[in-house]
Amino acid sequence: MSRYQLIIFDFDGTLAITHPAIISCVIKTFQTFNIDPPDEEQIRSVIGVTLAEAFPIFHPAIAPEEIPTWIQTYRHFYQTEGLLKINLFSGVKQVIQAASSEGLNLAIVSVKHTKFLKLAVEKLKINTDFDLVIGDDGQTPTKPDARLFHSVIQPIYPDIQSNEVLVFGDSHVDLMFAKNAGLDACWATYGYGDRAKCLPLNPTFVVNQISELISIIKS
Repeated sequence: MSRYQLIIFDFDGTLAITHPAIISCVIKTFQTFNIDPPDEEQIRSVIGVTLAEAFPIFHPAIAPEEIPTWIQTYRHFYQTEGLLKINLFSGVKQVIQAASSEGLNLAIVSVKHTKFLKLAVEKLKINTDFDLVIGDDGQTPTKPDARLFHSVIQPIYPDIQSNEVLVFGDSHVDLMFAKNAGLDACWATYGYGDRAKCLPLNPTFVVNQISELISIIKS
């Protein structure tokens, strides 16, 4: 029997290969405003933070009041073109099957806008595999805020203790969320996270491919 009863998965860079979509949509957003876009490595480096945080990193001169327009433009490209560019990492289905066979509860928690997260999950045909999908709706606390777990997620699973929850993600934001909420964390090195930011957070587990999560689930 697994030591865990709930696995909280990140989405971008953890379950899904989304960087081609994100890079394309960021570049097209900058082109819309006739501004030179950041390079691909810079774009990859901020995957895992909110768009409101990302755009000022890409373009410090952007005025705060302009950010909502940039976000709206990005989301237009993501919905019309980006969703076609996302795919699951190899091994995701096997991990879901293994977790389900252990009777575990599965959740996706992302900083991606709720609407687009759910569209992506449906596009990848994994929507029925998860009993909880939480994105950024502008009202719910987002990672790495511990209130997201204690005030939103934990009440949904009142019989599950904190030591029975595992956060699985690729970025320092995921690991900080786990640390802040007092949860075990597994860092997915194969994603978009920065090793220099992630390792100092001392994740409980480190995996180089998602299939390695199966042995953790079954331990």
